[in-house]
Amino acid sequence: MRVDRADERYSAALEPRPGGRVRHWARVAGAFAAGLAQGLVPEPTVHDVVVRRRDDGTEVLRVPSEDGTAHVLTAVRAEMAAVGPEEFLARWSVRAG
Repeated sequence: MRVDRADERYSAALEPRPGGRVRHWARVAGAFAAGLAQGLVPEPTVHDVVVRRRDDGTEVLRVPSEDGTAHVLTAVRAEMAAVGPEEFLARWSVRAG
């Protein structure tokens, strides 16, 4: 089977950062506090953009998205739709596993 585009082999989604439930809620609380401080305190990253193989769910890329999680996810999906799997991974400096 020939795969022409990265989005035929991979899928991208937002996933909570690693570290368990307590750490996740600490990040959420930190993000809320940073919002109250009106940008004077850096906002912690709550989610990452994660790219997985469609066939077995293996993670091939995790991008912490400090600024604009939705923007990063949109950019990753757009690039996956435009290039082949090998070129996509090369552009993101990731070795396919």
